[in-house]
Amino acid sequence: MKKPLWILPLLLSGSPARADSPTPSAQQVLGHVLDSDSWGLSGASISAHATLTDKTGAKSELSFSARSKRLGPGVSESLVRFSAPAELAGAGFLQIQKQDADDERFLFLPDLKRSRRISGGLRANAFMGTDMSFADLDRRDLRDSTVSLTGSEPIEKWDCFKLEVLPKRADSQYSRVELWARKDNYVTLRMKMYDRSKSLVKVFTTLEVRRVSGQWFISKSKMVNQQQAHTTELFLDQISTSEQFSDDDFTVRALEKSR
Repeated sequence: MKKPLWILPLLLSGSPARADSPTPSAQQVLGHVLDSDSWGLSGASISAHATLTDKTGAKSELSFSARSKRLGPGVSESLVRFSAPAELAGAGFLQIQKQDADDERFLFLPDLKRSRRISGGLRANAFMGTDMSFADLDRRDLRDSTVSLTGSEPIEKWDCFKLEVLPKRADSQYSRVELWARKDNYVTLRMKMYDRSKSLVKVFTTLEVRRVSGQWFISKSKMVNQQQAHTTELFLDQISTSEQFSDDDFTVRALEKSR
């Protein structure tokens, strides 16, 4: 069966940027990247699953849904709810990003019957056993950074801006991030993250993109932890941009509400 026209593999989607387009600054490129909703956590409703593979080849699965609301350029509030595996069913994660203050993060586990705040010092911890950390989700290391445009490089057939990002935060797990963003839509196609000892620790790769209501989403991606030989593949199965949420949908009370 052919894929519908609105979901196409990475190599077949989008339109190349015009060769005569003016080159934006590094900060402008990063601003576009941050203001996009590539993972469906900045103004969308999604259902998704992730496949985790350890160094022995053993696999495990996570299933979850998420709703989110855009608060302003590069910031949003989101609530993620897990449905599988059984021991995580009902668990949730609330994140409220802020422009001029530390983000708020709360994790709810049904067995504890209450939520707990995730402090900035725990941002480097793995998120629910995946290769994404809390910091990867909040993107604060990109938001609070010094950025430079180091050139242009193709990823497959797509011309990309290549950025070097130096996080400013003391609690950042990364010393440096290399980022490749498509020139036509600013979707991140690849990231390389280096730890505090300047060794490559993780590589993020976009495998498929989807356009919904004129908005681009990374519908299939892979994060590889080079040091632990562990991989997380993330799939956005359903994406909707039509639902409207209020601030009341993103509170600790909403997080602890049984589903």
